[in-house]
Amino acid sequence: MFFTVKTASSLDVYYKLASFNIPKEGPFIETYMTIAGQSVQHKQVKGGFQSAVNVSVIITDAYNKIVHAKKYNLNGPIFNDTTNIPAFIDTQRYPLASGAYTIEVTVNDNNKKQEPFKLKQVFKINYSSYPIQASSIQLLESYKKTTSPGMLTKSGYDLIPYNINYYPESQSKLAFYFETYNTDTFFGKGKTLVYKYYLENNDNLKAVEPFSGFRKLTTAPVNPLLAQMDIASLPSGNYNLVIEMRDEKNIIQLQEKMFFQRKNTLVPQTYVSGNYAINSVEQYFQSVKSQDTLKIYVECLWPISDMIERERQVNQTLKSDTTVLRNYLVKFWKDRAADSVNPMKIWMEYLKSVNEAAILFKCGKQKGYFTDRGRVYLQYGKPNQRTVQTNDQNTFPYEIWQYYRIYDKTNGQFFTNRKFLFVNKSIADECYKLEHSDMRGETNNPRWRYEVMKRQNEGIHDPDNESPGTSNTQLEDLFNNPR
Repeated sequence: MFFTVKTASSLDVYYKLASFNIPKEGPFIETYMTIAGQSVQHKQVKGGFQSAVNVSVIITDAYNKIVHAKKYNLNGPIFNDTTNIPAFIDTQRYPLASGAYTIEVTVNDNNKKQEPFKLKQVFKINYSSYPIQASSIQLLESYKKTTSPGMLTKSGYDLIPYNINYYPESQSKLAFYFETYNTDTFFGKGKTLVYKYYLENNDNLKAVEPFSGFRKLTTAPVNPLLAQMDIASLPSGNYNLVIEMRDEKNIIQLQEKMFFQRKNTLVPQTYVSGNYAINSVEQYFQSVKSQDTLKIYVECLWPISDMIERERQVNQTLKSDTTVLRNYLVKFWKDRAADSVNPMKIWMEYLKSVNEAAILFKCGKQKGYFTDRGRVYLQYGKPNQRTVQTNDQNTFPYEIWQYYRIYDKTNGQFFTNRKFLFVNKSIADECYKLEHSDMRGETNNPRWRYEVMKRQNEGIHDPDNESPGTSNTQLEDLFNNPR
């Protein structure tokens, strides 16, 4: 039921269709459309610039009878930067009885004469009250709890569709929504079932570890599944998202799949052949042919290395010898693993964190693991509390991280209740600098409040004065009670 289309013309449209069912009311289809902003002409409006298209939808049944016809204008968001024109999306619902249909979609640019986007697709809907049945799998860009129900609402959440089956390196999450129907009448009321979801290699249909999850459920007329998986360490390749429903005896009663492609050059493709636990670090790094990638793998060890290891890493990257780089990486992770842990396992877990840092803590062209936030994230792990404040009165944007129990990967020591304060004084980018921490070995600045406050110099020349006065901000409260 899902399909993706990109026109060959200059008007780029991504279009998907999915079917769902409402017991006692009937089935319906949802259409999801994304218009690529750069492919549509914009015009000046009040407040900036705006793009607009005209959409025509005709749905006919098996007898060529029109059951739905709709024509409407779709306006994009207002923007000011004409070098970064935003895309815009549209979602529509059409109630349909079970049967065969044809949908024809035409999209025209309202501000420019160009070849329109056209699509013609045949599809079928087949829902009944017995046995168990399934909806389409809906890929999501994001979701949040509903405050006011609307077109995007399902099961108490607003679901923003993700309209392509391609995940670039910038996408670190794979979120999706799915429904099954009639489990209460098929299995009986009050029975316990399990949703299992995982990724499999589309080439050999083998499960790819550790990308999986499960969710317990109780039989009902509708059983929704809203979930997401972290794919930051998933390498390039062709995959299937697999969703299974298993009964109390762990027997698969229903299975649905969704194909997608992934691009992630930081992880070699040999990793997708199976479970990384059965592969050695020697095999892994031997499969990496790029000298630049090997250098990145050595560089990214800096946050978890001591001073001697860091000096060695600098020397290794200067030599530019792929054999030397591979040998160093193998030895590093074998030494870290010792006899208690699989070296491949801890390397893949760390690489996952490196990819997360690259996405979460951007700072211009600086790699995520070299930024202050990225380095702390990799050295000490994910904080228990992360307070992000971008619009506090008279302050620069700042973040407060708190760790209840913290482990320093550079020396293997544990500490409790430690805090880190990061400040972004440039504002134009996302470069936050660590200004204060009570962690041993980190920057400790008793006058850190001056670093956060803007244009506040009262008492700054008095070395005994540690506070410029923060009564009009949330700074003091948030630092003492991060949340």
